[in-house]
Amino acid sequence: MSSDSFFPYSASKPAAILFATLFSVSGAVHLFQAIKAKTWFMFVLVVGTLLQVLGYVTRSFGTSQTCILVAPAFLAAQASARDRMSYVGINATVISHRFITKLFVFIDVICLLTQAAGIAIFVTNVSEFDPDSRRAVLRGRNILLAGLIIQIVAFILFLIIAISFDVKSRKVMNEQGKEKEREKLQSLRPLFIAFYASGFLVTGRSVFRAIEFGVIDFQTRSRGYLYDNEWPFYVLDAAPILFATILFNFVHPSRFLPRKKGLQIDGTATSEEDRRKPEVEKTEV
Repeated sequence: MSSDSFFPYSASKPAAILFATLFSVSGAVHLFQAIKAKTWFMFVLVVGTLLQVLGYVTRSFGTSQTCILVAPAFLAAQASARDRMSYVGINATVISHRFITKLFVFIDVICLLTQAAGIAIFVTNVSEFDPDSRRAVLRGRNILLAGLIIQIVAFILFLIIAISFDVKSRKVMNEQGKEKEREKLQSLRPLFIAFYASGFLVTGRSVFRAIEFGVIDFQTRSRGYLYDNEWPFYVLDAAPILFATILFNFVHPSRFLPRKKGLQIDGTATSEEDRRKPEVEKTEV
């Protein structure tokens, strides 16, 4: 590790500046889309993108990667999937979308805090190999791994729920024989695909990070190939998260879901206030 860097290599400034710029553009578009369509839940993704920008700016100066590590926890795929479940209706959901929201927000907060704490302890001690620093690095690594593993398991669980919802919603629409609702459900396919793609990318990135930090050998002072070289980071972390972020610029939930909260695919609503109001048009971005 160089004396003026948090990394065991000389971090590429041009690459960091490039990704900071790309995330800035995507984040600015997300901010515009969220304000125009009033999709407030997408502000979570805006915050995550801002953290990515801050992370790559600090990386260009060879300093901490904390922001980059925790930012994917803000990716709003789960939020858009929750609203999609609410829109299709409760008959197609295995678990209440309200319960799903509370559960996974709680899990996201746990992942965020554990990963931030773990990486902070790790990077401030990893360059030293005295007994106290080694114990601190091991503790930080274990906390970080716990956060990453929880994130992986949680998203796999959420993916199972989403696939079950996907299959059941199509089955329900076919059994009810409602052609109009079936067409509306089919129009949601791009949003389903975007969710699955982003979930795969975020989970794959978390697996990479878990392996990267998990293979560090504290006895031989070997940090492993993935940690000691920069290219795996850009190929297995930076690029997938950037693609997942940009993906929702093009497949934005506001293009597929109604603006009004509680409105369902058959034109009914989930609250008394909504039942008294007519269906509104979906907002194009």
